[in-house]
Amino acid sequence: MTRKTVMTVALFILPILLFSARVDSLTGDKTSGSKTQVDWKTFDQGMDLAKQEKKLLVIDFYTDWCHWCKVMDKDTYGDASVQAYVKDRAIMAKINAETDEKFRFKDGRYSGRELAMMFGVRGFPTTAFLTAEGELITAISGFIPADRFALILKYLAEDWYQKMKFDEFQKAQSQDDKS
Repeated sequence: MTRKTVMTVALFILPILLFSARVDSLTGDKTSGSKTQVDWKTFDQGMDLAKQEKKLLVIDFYTDWCHWCKVMDKDTYGDASVQAYVKDRAIMAKINAETDEKFRFKDGRYSGRELAMMFGVRGFPTTAFLTAEGELITAISGFIPADRFALILKYLAEDWYQKMKFDEFQKAQSQDDKS
């Protein structure tokens, strides 16, 4: 390549690189070059570990083509406060809802597709929350912002759901934050 060709290519690529770096900073992309700190488990590992450690099991049902699944990975699971909370209070597992891979649940083996149906997944992402014994507490469809997800985690992991409704808990937390 001639020097002129190299300069032309450099002048063409440099603005693209600078623009993409600027977009990352404007959109709050904190994951460029780094991976999420969530310690993802397979469904089988998650079930075993939740039971052993007596922790909430959070299952992320996703698909490879789901845009909002990727946004949730980046913005919700990538959030430092969510990561810190789940590290101590929950076990996180991912299931591709379109896989035929088999997982252990109760007395059988089920594919990701079958588990998604069993947990009532109707859209993606869907986040299912299970007790340490593997009983479904609730499943939430759609993207959940980090601040809302953290509140839901606290409500479920600390067993507040057995004492009060979520809206009451949310009001109490809001009052605690003001004081």
